[in-house]
Amino acid sequence: MIGRNGRTTHGVLSIRNILLVLAGAVYLAIGYVATTTPHPPLVTVLIGIAPLGAAALVAAWKARVRMLLVPLYALCALAIAFNLDQLRDHAAWVYFIQHAGAMTLLAITFGSTLGNNHAGALCSRIASFIIPESLDANYLYYTWKVTLAWTIFFAASAVLSVLLFFFAPIEVWWAFANLLTPVSLVIMFTGEYLIRLRVLPDGPRLSVTATIRAYREYGQRQNAP
Repeated sequence: MIGRNGRTTHGVLSIRNILLVLAGAVYLAIGYVATTTPHPPLVTVLIGIAPLGAAALVAAWKARVRMLLVPLYALCALAIAFNLDQLRDHAAWVYFIQHAGAMTLLAITFGSTLGNNHAGALCSRIASFIIPESLDANYLYYTWKVTLAWTIFFAASAVLSVLLFFFAPIEVWWAFANLLTPVSLVIMFTGEYLIRLRVLPDGPRLSVTATIRAYREYGQRQNAP
């Protein structure tokens, strides 16, 4: 039964969530066709580059050198538009570059903060951002180790993505990138939460959902103009 706020009595199967799940399923199906078909429909290629294109446009618009990057983005978009046939013949590369590139970028983002003190590690910053009380040295050392774990996870994912793309059947790479990667992310978040409860039983409590929300909110704050 759906209430006035568009949610069911359980609060989980809202219309919005159902639509998001359906949209995700459609995107996966389109990605599978584009990745495994030698000459896929053009629309599957365009949908494949849409997330990367949108992210690049937002980054260019928010950058301090916007006047340089936005015209450069427009030139790249025109180059792609005039070479859609070549892109169509190499559609799998579009999805591969997005996955391996995202994993590499995340590994660099997390890993580049490890050389600072424990408070400077990315997970320490996120914890300080979301937890109102002051964090002690033990908690900051723990969040530093969590940052290291995420760095290793993303780096391993990037390496495995490259190896599977070049040396395994393309269907295996697709399953890894689109099915196993999201599952492994959930396992990482859940595992970190359970370990935190055991290692820091008296520390600030953040659920898995709250932790994911904290990562998202921190990223949005950092990317704000």
